[in-house]
Amino acid sequence: MSDAPAYVPLARKWRPRTFADVVGQEEIVRALVNAVSADRLAHAYLFSGPRGVGKTTTARLLAAAINCNASDRPTATPCGACASCVEVLEGRSLDTLEIDGATHGKVDQARDLIEIVAYAPSRDRRKVFIIDEVHAISSAAFQALLKTLEEPPSHAVFILATTERHKIPATILSRCQRFDFRRLTDDEVAGRLADIAGREGFEIVDGGREAKGRKPVVERAALAALAAAATGSLRDGLSLFDQAASRSGGGVTAGDVSALLGAPDRTALVALLGAVLASDRIAVFKGCAELEAAGAEPRATLHDLTALARGAVRLAADPAAQPPAGLSEEGAERVREFARTTPYTTLLRLLSFLSESDGTLRRSDVPALAFEVLLLKLAELPRLVPIEEILAGRIPVSAPVPSSPSKKMTDAASAPPKHGAHRGHGVPSEAEDSSSSDVPRFVGLTPLEIIPDLVATPDPAGAFRAAVEKKHSQLGAVLEDASIWLEGKSVRISLDPPSVVTERRLAESAMAKVLEEAAIAVLGRGATVTVESVAPPAGDLTAAAAAADPEALEREHLKMKVATDERVKRMMELFGGEIADVKRDGGPDRAKGR
Repeated sequence: MSDAPAYVPLARKWRPRTFADVVGQEEIVRALVNAVSADRLAHAYLFSGPRGVGKTTTARLLAAAINCNASDRPTATPCGACASCVEVLEGRSLDTLEIDGATHGKVDQARDLIEIVAYAPSRDRRKVFIIDEVHAISSAAFQALLKTLEEPPSHAVFILATTERHKIPATILSRCQRFDFRRLTDDEVAGRLADIAGREGFEIVDGGREAKGRKPVVERAALAALAAAATGSLRDGLSLFDQAASRSGGGVTAGDVSALLGAPDRTALVALLGAVLASDRIAVFKGCAELEAAGAEPRATLHDLTALARGAVRLAADPAAQPPAGLSEEGAERVREFARTTPYTTLLRLLSFLSESDGTLRRSDVPALAFEVLLLKLAELPRLVPIEEILAGRIPVSAPVPSSPSKKMTDAASAPPKHGAHRGHGVPSEAEDSSSSDVPRFVGLTPLEIIPDLVATPDPAGAFRAAVEKKHSQLGAVLEDASIWLEGKSVRISLDPPSVVTERRLAESAMAKVLEEAAIAVLGRGATVTVESVAPPAGDLTAAAAAADPEALEREHLKMKVATDERVKRMMELFGGEIADVKRDGGPDRAKGR
C-alpha cells in the first residue's frame, strides 16, 4: 500500500493560522488582538455572519492566542507550533472543545456541558468552548446555559458561532460580546484565491495568454467568475476552485468555470443584455436558444445577467465606477455604452425585475422557458412610457415614441389609442399597426383601476348588501337589520330601531367610502348613499309602547310562544299549516291553525 498522504481540500489546507491571514474582517481582528494584548478577555463571545467568512477559524485563533504554550500569558501572535496551538487549530484539543449545536441542542446535553465547565483545564491556561451553529440549540437548553454564560468559572471562555443571529434569545445575546462578520467582496475572494493558487503551483495569466513555464495556469477571469459564484463565502470559493482544477485535470480557464457553473461566458451575456435593451426580440430568442443548446443553467445565467445589469446601473449613476468583473475590455466598454445611452429608470427597472425573478425560476417546472419569458418581457421595457410623465404633462401625447433606447425618455410618448382600444390597459387594438417600432405596446407601468360594466340584477338591494359585505364584512353585518331602498342613483339606508351609535359609525369617512364604492358598483358613477333612522310613533320607544294595543301585544306574544312548541312545529310540518290566531281559554295556551 502507498504511504502517500491523503489529499486535503484547499478550504482545510489553507485555513488561516494567524490573525493576519483572516480575510475581510479587519475591524473584528483588531478588536480581538487588542483584547488579547491587554488581557481584557470577555467570558463569552458571539460570532455571527454568513457561511464561509471565518467565524470558526477566528474562534480557533482566539483559543490558540489564549492558550499558546510559547508565551507565559495570552498573546496576539500565537506560535502555531506548540502542542496547544497545533491541537487547537486542528480541532482536537482537550482544553478547547468544539461542540456542534445541531447535535448537542437538548437540555440534558446542556446540563452535561455545565458539569464539564466546572472542571479546570488539564494542560492549558483556560478551557475554551466553541459552540458552532448555536442557533440550533433548543430553548430549554438556552435557559439552562444562562447562568453559566453570565458567571462562568474564571478558567472558562465561551465562543458561540451562528449564521442566524435572529434565532438567538435576547437573554443570551446580552451576556456575550457580539461580533458581526461581513460577507466578503468578490475582489477579496478573488485575491485570496489567486494567493492560494500561487502557493499551489499555479501560474496566474490573463485570458488567451499562454504560460511561460510548465506550471498549470489559472486565468484571472476564471478566478473572478469563481469569486462571483461564491457570493462572499471564501470556503465556497475554495471548494469551487478545487472542483474546477479536478475537472480540468490541471489549469483552470474561464471556459472550465463556465462549464462547471452551468453559466455562459459573460461576454456572451453582454450581447444578450444588449438585445434586451435594444428591444430586439429576434436576438433575444436566438440568445435563449443558444444558451439552452449549450446546457446553461438558467438560474446561474440569471445570476450573471443580474450582475451585469447591476454594473450598468452603477455606471449610469457614477461614470467613474468600475465595470463588472470577468469582462474583456470590449465587453466592459459595451456595458459602459449601455449605461450612457439607456435611461437610468429603464436600467433600474430591468435590475429590479432580474433581482426578483430567481424565485420564479426556482419554482418553475421548465426554468429555461421561464427565463426566456422573463427576457422577452424585459425587452419591452425600453418601449414603455411612464404614465406619470403623460399625466403630469411633461410628455405631450402627440409626440413620437423613440425607436431606440439611446434616446432620452423625455422625448418619448405614446400614440393616442384608436377607436376600439382598451383604454384601461393602453394596449393598441387589432386595427392599429402594433408591429411598428414607433408605437409602444404599453402606455406605462402604473396599473389603472378598471370599473366593470354594470350587470342588471332582480335584487339591487341584495346586490348592494353583497358588495358591502365583500368590501367590509363587519359593516355588512351591521346592515343585516337595516332597510335598504334604491331609487335611481340613490341608496337610502333606514335604521330600525334607530341607533345613534350606528348612525355615527356609518357616517365615518372610512365607512362612508365603503358604502359609496358599493353603491357605485351597483348603480354606477354618481351614486349617493343616505343613512337615516326610523323614528317611533311618539318620538321614542317608551311612547310607542304606551300607544300600542295591549291585546294585540299579548296576541303577538302568544304567537311567538306557540311557534316554539315542538308539538305545534310537528303538526305544522305534517299538514303544511301556519298559525292564524291564538287565544287564551283559561287553560294551557292553544293554537287555532289552518
